[in-house]
Amino acid sequence: MNRVVLHIDRLVLRGFDRADRTGIAEGLREELGRLLATPQAAQALMAQHSVPRLKIAALRIAPGARATAVGEQTAQGIVRGIGS
Repeated sequence: MNRVVLHIDRLVLRGFDRADRTGIAEGLREELGRLLATPQAAQALMAQHSVPRLKIAALRIAPGARATAVGEQTAQGIVRGIGS
C-alpha cells in the first residue's frame, strides 16, 4: 500500500470573508481526502513527484454557497489539475 502525503503551503482565495476560511479549509480537507482515496488519483499524484505550484482553472461559485462547498469545489479543481 502506498501512502500519499499532500502539503498545501499556501492557498490563495480572493473575495471571501475571513470568517469563511475555517469552513473552506474543512471542505477542502474532506473532499481532497475523499477524492485522493481512489487508486487512480493516488497514482496520478505520485507520478507528479513534486508540484511546486499548481494553478487551477477558475471555479464558478454560486452566490450564497456554503464555505464548505467552496472548499469542496477547490479540492475538485486541485485533483483535476493534478490529473492534467
